[in-house]
Amino acid sequence: MEEASLCGEQVTDGECDEVQKEDGVLTKLDCQNDFFEGRKEFVAPAVGMEFESYDDAYNYYICYAKEVGFRVRVKNSWFKRNSREKYGAVLCCSSQGFKRVKHVNHLRKETRTGCPAMITMRLVDTQRWRVLEVTLEHNHLLGAKIYKSIKKMGSGAKRKSLSGSHAEVQTVKLYRALVIDKGGNGSSISSGAREVRILADLPNRLNLKKGDSQAIYNYLCRMQLTNPNFFYLMDFNDEGHLRNALWVDARSRAACGYFGDVIYFDNTYLSNKYEIPLVTFVGMNHHGQSVLLGCGLLAGETIESYVWFFRKWVTCMSGCSPHTIITDRCRVLQSAITEVFPRSHHCFGLSLIMKKVPEKLGGLCNYDAIRKALTKTVSETLKVIEFEAAWGFMVQRFGVSDHEWLHSLYEDRVHWAPVYLKDTFFAGMSAARPGETFSPFFDRYVHKQTPLKEFLDKYELALQKKYKEESVADIESRSSSPSLKKRCSFELRLSKLYTKEIFTKFQFEVEEMYSCFSTTQLHVDGPVIIFLVKERVLSEGNRREIRDFEVLYNRTAGEVRCICSCFNFYGYLCRHALCVLNFNGVEEIPSKYILSRWKKDYKRLHVPDHCSGVVDGSDRVQWFNQLYRSALQVVEEGTTSLDHYNVALQAFEESLSRVHDVEQRYE
Repeated sequence: MEEASLCGEQVTDGECDEVQKEDGVLTKLDCQNDFFEGRKEFVAPAVGMEFESYDDAYNYYICYAKEVGFRVRVKNSWFKRNSREKYGAVLCCSSQGFKRVKHVNHLRKETRTGCPAMITMRLVDTQRWRVLEVTLEHNHLLGAKIYKSIKKMGSGAKRKSLSGSHAEVQTVKLYRALVIDKGGNGSSISSGAREVRILADLPNRLNLKKGDSQAIYNYLCRMQLTNPNFFYLMDFNDEGHLRNALWVDARSRAACGYFGDVIYFDNTYLSNKYEIPLVTFVGMNHHGQSVLLGCGLLAGETIESYVWFFRKWVTCMSGCSPHTIITDRCRVLQSAITEVFPRSHHCFGLSLIMKKVPEKLGGLCNYDAIRKALTKTVSETLKVIEFEAAWGFMVQRFGVSDHEWLHSLYEDRVHWAPVYLKDTFFAGMSAARPGETFSPFFDRYVHKQTPLKEFLDKYELALQKKYKEESVADIESRSSSPSLKKRCSFELRLSKLYTKEIFTKFQFEVEEMYSCFSTTQLHVDGPVIIFLVKERVLSEGNRREIRDFEVLYNRTAGEVRCICSCFNFYGYLCRHALCVLNFNGVEEIPSKYILSRWKKDYKRLHVPDHCSGVVDGSDRVQWFNQLYRSALQVVEEGTTSLDHYNVALQAFEESLSRVHDVEQRYE
């Protein structure tokens, strides 16, 4: 049995070559600069890796073992009968198995533990060595990184010593077998002499399990057959393997026409390395519920994958360009959105940032005090100068001015801090208030280990549940009249227009008008007046403190703007603006502040028309799209009550009969 100790110098940050030396023979590990990007440890072995020779594969495993902290032994080797050429081998941890007990006077202490860690590799048709089986787990404690001077190569034959000036330099090239599914579901394609980096470091294809590719294909075909307006696109790499996929069902396409003004791009499952690399576009409907606007699978968090997905989604939505796009804080995403949506306002989700505070700051002294100071700085400052002062005081007081994450957060403040985003329209998706969060659309349907095939089965169940919730909310909003609490003119009018959920939120602002006890003029400039509204605000310990809010009012233009920017963040006027209107004797809220997207009959009033002008008489695709949109409108209205359903069904039957009459004329 061969056993190897480990040698060499550790790779420093930014380097990629590791040189090992044995009797003057140098072995150079060629891994390219970005192979180790962002990680100090050696890349773990995986099924499908390929190497130019057995020696290269052997040296690779030695390097990996050195970083992890164990020694390597050659457990088995297989040779061709005639030529004695090696064609297979098993490399294992030196603690694998157990030593045989021999009858000798001085028994050595047992050091083996039956450790299962090993790799099996074999010479394949491409004349490269491929890893076929991997076990990474050890059943014993791993030691520190080992650096020793002895190393055995190849089949065990010692190399002749060479002087330093004649040292041989060998390059270990690492390949990745191109197999469509783990377990062999698909063909293996060689890539010639071109080096292919580990999938985890440079994703160029979806990491699918056995049967996943067929499941995706079957699902998309079935949806296309049952739903003609179902849209999907698939992206393949140069070797013909699936890299990215996008699909949007008919209702999502229609919903984008209604609610595509503000969208949240959710890459939670992709960035957190879930089993499913799922990404979604999510909007908010007229009930404040999340609606799916498209989803897909991406090979990785690369600009190429994001740009492909965004562009294809825009194609599906006939050029839809959102006013605001909310994402996680990510440089790659930022670059992709700038390229595809140059006119959209890109913001980082505040709740997503605040969720990372325990992880990023949890190890600091006075963590609780820092967290409270950060929360107060973000949520309570109303002016930029106040935010800057509060931030400066916080970092100075707690000595965190050099904290890398806080410093980078401050550099990006114009993309996430509410005080900088007051002119950005969020339609209720800002999550700017403490406690508000973004929940993944498929929350409770997808967990870390959910397999792709299981998700495809749950996908339609999740959508049906969401559609049912929206239909129930439609019925409740149209059939019931909300109770009035203050009976002011503002409350009375909007109770007749807004959906139940949105009116409840607005009604809370009406109630809180009575916590505002003073409205006074600060400055007058022609028709423009700036008012100061004082409010008793609930603070820590259930104490009330007085805060001042400036409100601009233009009687001529019918414009009212509060410094809290509630209208841009949530889509309805705040208590401070209502107080100013009431102070000036205005009984009706200006129409510009009553958004159609919150109305009960919004879908009836707003028919999204993605095509411009008259439909081309020779373009069957335009015929289909126009007919489908019209029919979908009838379907949505037909589900509001049994009477609506009966009328819609009768109309469809009559229309179909008349279409058949046209066919008979030409027979």
